[in-house]
Amino acid sequence: MTDVTPPDLSKPLLIDPAQDNPPAPTTELGPLQHLIGTWTNQPLGNSGMGGTDKPFSYCLMPLPQEASYILKNFAYYEELTFSAIHGTAPNRGGLGTQVANTLFYEQRVYFADGPAKDQLVHAENGSLLFLSDQKQLLGPYGNGEKPGLGSETVPNSVPPTQAYNFIKQMSVPHGNSILASGHFQSGTGVPTIPMLSKSDVLPMGLPHDVSTDQYSTKSVGNLNPDFTLNPNQPLTNALEVSPPKKFILLEVDTAHSGIPVTNIGFEQQHANVSRYAISYWLESLDGSDNFTQLQYSQNITMEIPIQGQSVTFPHITTNTLVKKV
Repeated sequence: MTDVTPPDLSKPLLIDPAQDNPPAPTTELGPLQHLIGTWTNQPLGNSGMGGTDKPFSYCLMPLPQEASYILKNFAYYEELTFSAIHGTAPNRGGLGTQVANTLFYEQRVYFADGPAKDQLVHAENGSLLFLSDQKQLLGPYGNGEKPGLGSETVPNSVPPTQAYNFIKQMSVPHGNSILASGHFQSGTGVPTIPMLSKSDVLPMGLPHDVSTDQYSTKSVGNLNPDFTLNPNQPLTNALEVSPPKKFILLEVDTAHSGIPVTNIGFEQQHANVSRYAISYWLESLDGSDNFTQLQYSQNITMEIPIQGQSVTFPHITTNTLVKKV
């Protein structure tokens, strides 16, 4: 087998076209403005861990095989770039306008251990939206029929209201498109990472003769059974060596809006994604607004047919990243 060359993580995946005027409206992005830049796995504190060789990450990946399933679990490292666009996406309707303030992102994920070390295992792109409610501009450019740009609004205009102000749109080259909505909230000190239990990670609906023993057994497809039974544990371990003083929690879930995940035909038949949810913890180590540490726990629910039954499998990924300077 030819040795795999580790990827070059020194350059951002996404570069916004240079435009001095108007500048990218970063302040309108709310908490998303702190994500702008490139994030990678880097050593945390003096622990010597957290980099590409010993990342605080885990992937729980069930795969269909023959009349059953196998596991392909591993640690991974990644590069994740967020870039603000030079404008907004206003949605008009009724007497108001909902403005989508937008970040584009690109992600590349690589095996950190196992026989496929340093090979690309996942890639995706998409956008994060911070929604704001505004009155409706008068005419196409806010000046009615007058020339130039303006800020006049329609008489009796009323800003709309919506249940959620944080949106994630994503495309995955397995043939999945996802639109999830949610909220954000701020906190002080070290965030509490939920401890996952067997009921959170084990498949539901297995035929009676199909076991879950491989989840707790070390094998080539399950290198760390302790993390398999609690994929959030690497996040907690990272916080012990690099504790923040404040954080912003951003959460989205396709269940909030009832919008189904879109899957291509093959995936619908063999590994249909029925739900997507992710929690981001954007963290400041010094208590300022300098957020330099990013953690996430993502859960993709897959429906895999086994012996004629539809079995629900959680596919969970977690990682701790540091912003490049």
